[in-house]
Amino acid sequence: MKKFIIFLLIIAFNSHAVVKRHDIKPELYELKSPPEYYVDMPFEGTAVLIDKNWLLAPAHVIYSSYYDYLGKPLEIGGVENRIEKIVFHPEYVQDQTDWGDDDPKPLMEFLNNHSDIALIKLTDSVGQINPIRIFSGKTELGLKITVYGKGAVGSGLIGEIRETKNANFLERVYNWFRQPFTELAPTQKFRQLNYYNNIVTEVDERWIRFKFDADETALPLEGTIGAGDSGGPAVIFNEGIPELVGLASWVEIDAPLNQFISGKYNSVAVFVRVSSYKAWIDKVLEENGR
Repeated sequence: MKKFIIFLLIIAFNSHAVVKRHDIKPELYELKSPPEYYVDMPFEGTAVLIDKNWLLAPAHVIYSSYYDYLGKPLEIGGVENRIEKIVFHPEYVQDQTDWGDDDPKPLMEFLNNHSDIALIKLTDSVGQINPIRIFSGKTELGLKITVYGKGAVGSGLIGEIRETKNANFLERVYNWFRQPFTELAPTQKFRQLNYYNNIVTEVDERWIRFKFDADETALPLEGTIGAGDSGGPAVIFNEGIPELVGLASWVEIDAPLNQFISGKYNSVAVFVRVSSYKAWIDKVLEENGR
């Protein structure tokens, strides 16, 4: 019976995350295991290990308004660690505005003009896995990137199905049963990890952008972000070694807020341009101990 329950949990927790091409088999986007630097954050979203003592994440995946992260455990490379400190970028502004259900322009202006990035210091140094190197150039435009995520399912024809980013019934049951036995918060650990490719089509000081193309203009594994993919790393490979280029942050909205469906073909994803924050990252690490 115990083995049967575990089997059901494994089946239920696997969902085809990430918004993909409609004409490519979803299984081709699937990965059996995440990159070693990929860290599931409490509740939803991703951070990446950039130093033996530090994680980097979009600031908006840190839900500090209802969860006290300090001292809480976090699983990194299969080993439990703890959060010692969180440093938000000084230009990050937490979104507490009711944007209504119509004009997207105020929301787009807000998102475009703040810095969605934060650093997380760990109590113990991580020795069992390697951090990812940060891309330090200014030549992101035109790069082919590989992106990872565990968010909502969908295709370019229909867009994302937002409800699919949520924990299903068996995952909720599992999280409920485990509560008395661990301090670890629920994460997307058991969701299917997928990857996709795209080409950086626009760059500015804070952000990199790419468009979700279709048909002959698309890459073989073209894709884009879905709800729940925040923090998913965008990387390039330099002689086989991954370098961090961006972190999934938001999508451009060009329709009334109550009508917009994310993830359709021609939609534009927006990622934190990590190279622009390299000096800030180095300064925080030096001031707070590497």
